[in-house]
Amino acid sequence: MPLNDLDATWFRIHPDRQFRLRKQSPAELQQWPVPPERDATGWCIIRKHDGAMELFALAAGETWGDSDEELGPFFDHLAEKAA
Repeated sequence: MPLNDLDATWFRIHPDRQFRLRKQSPAELQQWPVPPERDATGWCIIRKHDGAMELFALAAGETWGDSDEELGPFFDHLAEKAA
């Protein structure tokens, strides 16, 4: 999957990063097969080398660490659960 313009720009600004963590936009959330609960926020992790994206939700106000060391294994875990 190709990166969208904003994600591609983020990776250009952060050339040392392999993963990006960000909240999902309202338009992206509308594409979820089952939207997050009302008290949850939709997030995604994008992998730089192929543009793959994994989705997850956290309780509103919660966050996840954004280092590649944390995001890489979590991305793999999400991908395994989706397969």
